[in-house]
Amino acid sequence: MVTIEELAAKVAELEQQMAAITAPPTEYYTSAYSGEEIDAAVKKVSEGLAGGVASFNGRTGAVLPQSGDYNATQIPVSGEPEAETVAAALSNKAPAGYGFGDAIQEIATTSAEESYETYCAKVDAVLDEMPDKTAKLVRAYPPAVYGKAGTTVSLLYKSDANYAVLSNIGSADTDLCGWRMFKQRYPSSSSPAVWMPFEWEHPPMQIGVEYRTTERYNSKPVYKKAINTGALSAGTSKSVAHGVQNIGLRLSALYGLNNGGDNLVSNPGITGILVDGSNITITTAAGFSTSNSWVVIAYTKTTD
Repeated sequence: MVTIEELAAKVAELEQQMAAITAPPTEYYTSAYSGEEIDAAVKKVSEGLAGGVASFNGRTGAVLPQSGDYNATQIPVSGEPEAETVAAALSNKAPAGYGFGDAIQEIATTSAEESYETYCAKVDAVLDEMPDKTAKLVRAYPPAVYGKAGTTVSLLYKSDANYAVLSNIGSADTDLCGWRMFKQRYPSSSSPAVWMPFEWEHPPMQIGVEYRTTERYNSKPVYKKAINTGALSAGTSKSVAHGVQNIGLRLSALYGLNNGGDNLVSNPGITGILVDGSNITITTAAGFSTSNSWVVIAYTKTTD
């Protein structure tokens, strides 16, 4: 027979086994949802996966996953993404394009002898790769700024095959900031598209250089030129050739400077500044003279 002591030991052993089986967990998780809510959510997700989603990657309707919906540069939605994966994804969002999505392309003049027409052909090659009604940033160096400009940033806009604009929006050299090129049907809306002459918004105004500007007078381009008119003697008139070919309407002498930096226009020491088809004539008062002077004129051309 089993003794009382053996039965007590057996009961104690069974109690220990039961305690081990029913021991409470060391960590607890309490769901914020009831079992019924969880079942309903699981059912909804299952039905959605089976029927597809309403739209994805440009597809609409009952859209099911396809090969190519994701690529290797996307950051994984589960697990710990590797540093290389994250870096690749971020670089594709904004590589060396200063936030515009693409590295800035360069369109550059390669020599001092390169013509404007050759440069326009280079711009056309870039436009050929652009969809209609799009724009992009470029680093553009047309012949007018060859060897003079540091880093420049310009905006190239393509409306369609017949209209485009390349407009400078910033330059490391402020004297060369602000110019444009545009392409349009010319001389009429039924003519082939051509690049119009290079134009300055803010011409650097070097002595003796003619600048076609973006300004217009009666729909005609306005040109500007600075001419050195030299020393001016008191109480005399002096004529200096301006060297402008096919000069049209002489709009004004915008300003003039003497060697002291005084403006000659509206200066009481200057009784007149006249611009004709060939010359600039400056007339001084009896008490005014200067050892050097410059005059800037604005005009249209008969050829436009």
